[in-house]
Amino acid sequence: MAAASFYAILQGQFIGKQRNSVSSHRSNYPLGFQLRRILDIFTVSCLTFLLVACASGNTTTPAASPQAHPTPTTLPSGTVLYQADWSHGLTGWQASPHWKIVGQYLQTDLSDNLSLTAPYMPTVPDYAVEFRLQVVSVPKDGGYFMLTADNVPGKNGYQARVLDLLDPNPHNAATHPLTEVAIDPFEDAKDNPNSETFDYEPGFGWRTYRVEVHGEQVFFFIDGTRVSRAASAKTKVLSNGPIRLICGKAILRVSNFRITSV
Repeated sequence: MAAASFYAILQGQFIGKQRNSVSSHRSNYPLGFQLRRILDIFTVSCLTFLLVACASGNTTTPAASPQAHPTPTTLPSGTVLYQADWSHGLTGWQASPHWKIVGQYLQTDLSDNLSLTAPYMPTVPDYAVEFRLQVVSVPKDGGYFMLTADNVPGKNGYQARVLDLLDPNPHNAATHPLTEVAIDPFEDAKDNPNSETFDYEPGFGWRTYRVEVHGEQVFFFIDGTRVSRAASAKTKVLSNGPIRLICGKAILRVSNFRITSV
């Protein structure tokens, strides 16, 4: 349609001019030939314009490459998060009276309800607390020790404990100290058809005690053997502290206290 309009305009103007100049100037080419030549030029120009326009319209902006987001790193199992050094005192620790430093270890007297609070709280949900402990003396039945993490909002606590330490006198064959790990508070514990409380004789040598926290579960190991486990039915993760060592009615020695990732 644009070409036809253009043709009509050209024809009117060109023919008018030709008629006015016939007497004075004679064209060297027929009129039809000149009109066709002009139309050819116009057509080529239109096609060139359309091709350029199409090429510009089809140009697409390259899609932006997705930005790489760093993935959170997890600590390798066994990474030491905290290592106690009591060679220079109990700096940072919250210790009740009746703890004393003897060389590289701590020692208690026979007082009851002694506590020792670690200055570090792990920042990872899965961790282990490990320490060496020696029962030195139990003059009367009823000595005990336990590692605890406080019950806090949104995170149940736990208690890994050895109870009812016995004096050296003979006892009934059915009487033994007990070991277990329990959720704090007890009513939040997940039901377990199997008993997780066991007889245990720590003796008077050094033992390695280890508590592992995995999500809502806690495991208690003695010298590399798992002796008890518990799980919370209420919270998906367990407390990361404050972490305390509580004991009483026995002389104990503690060394090599550390916290690691698991």
